[in-house]
Amino acid sequence: MNTSSTGDFLKDFNEAFFKGKRDFIEQHVSDDVEWIMVGAMPLKGRQALVDAAFGMEDYTQMEFEIDTIITEGREGVVKGVMTSKGGNEREKRYCYCDFYEWQGEGEPKITKMTSFVVETK
Repeated sequence: MNTSSTGDFLKDFNEAFFKGKRDFIEQHVSDDVEWIMVGAMPLKGRQALVDAAFGMEDYTQMEFEIDTIITEGREGVVKGVMTSKGGNEREKRYCYCDFYEWQGEGEPKITKMTSFVVETK
């Protein structure tokens, strides 16, 4: 897979979380995927990742902006900003950085994700 298509894949994968595209996520993670959210217990397995990602309604209701995508070999990183829409609470902004590892060519499968999320003021 070349760098531009790898970057496109990571963009699509990242957007799938925010747009609630559960099928896309399920199709592009390995059975034993590991998701490390720094500061929380790691999740292991496709079902655990999907349950966590799509069990957070506020997460899929956030607006987001991708600032940077970097890839090298079978690793990549996506950096961006996500903003809660407010509702009854004040609007909140978060900077995030997701590190990805994958296997396979053509239709890669994510094997590990490490996410850093920091609320900004």
